[in-house]
Amino acid sequence: GPTIYICENVQKIAMFCIQQANIPSSMMTAIMSKIEYNNTVNEKIKVVEDELEHKQEQMDTPSVATNDKKKAKGKNKSNKINREMNNTDGKSDIARLTNELNGLRAMIKSAVLNDTFIPNTSHHIEKWAKNMDTSASFKATIEEHIVGDIMSLNGIEDSWKVLLMMGIGVFINHPNIAYTEIMKKLADEQKLFMIIASSDYIYGTNYQFCHAYLGKDLNLTQEKIIQAMGRVGRNNIQQTYTLRFRDNNQILKLFTSETEKPEVINMNRLLKSE
Repeated sequence: GPTIYICENVQKIAMFCIQQANIPSSMMTAIMSKIEYNNTVNEKIKVVEDELEHKQEQMDTPSVATNDKKKAKGKNKSNKINREMNNTDGKSDIARLTNELNGLRAMIKSAVLNDTFIPNTSHHIEKWAKNMDTSASFKATIEEHIVGDIMSLNGIEDSWKVLLMMGIGVFINHPNIAYTEIMKKLADEQKLFMIIASSDYIYGTNYQFCHAYLGKDLNLTQEKIIQAMGRVGRNNIQQTYTLRFRDNNQILKLFTSETEKPEVINMNRLLKSE
């Protein structure tokens, strides 16, 4: 299942993931080119679809005289469209627009990241874990239309876009809210491989994670460590969970009695009556 990596230096971990992926610049240039090409084609498709819809709406609302004539002849919209579509002259508006629409859709190019760079895909496993048991491995599910939405965002660094294409989301203050909304939706649907987040996201995150890393740059109280652990296994959706501490001091703090509990002190101050 999906993983959350909690750390303070989010950008450092994100850059490390990109560095380890080692995606060739030529591949990224090719993907960007395809996305821009598809955007142009999609704009043309939208124009043709609107025109086709307009034509069909016109057939839905004929004049009174035409309506009476149709009733007398027992005709309906379905027959009209069929006749238009089967027009051997090929000059009818509906037939022409439909043919044009089909042609444009056939021009769409596939624009996705190579599986070798997407964690736990078959090609990725072949490269990194060839002789390991990967039957229970979890991979991201990022559809091509989501890739298109990601690549069209403005004000977002290319590195965040690349990570999201790999199935890795970054919880950080982005100038473009659309990026965060896409990431939240993917996380909620368990389509992301991993989310990298700061300790600020320990509280109030309701996404269903199966695994969690606590980065070695974290300086957490015992209560916060417990809360971080609570991000995993919520609602008992899956049965296999893991927690990984990158600093042994966090484990010692978790299992050692702690007299100074700032969360408890603050709650007592808040609720204390004079």
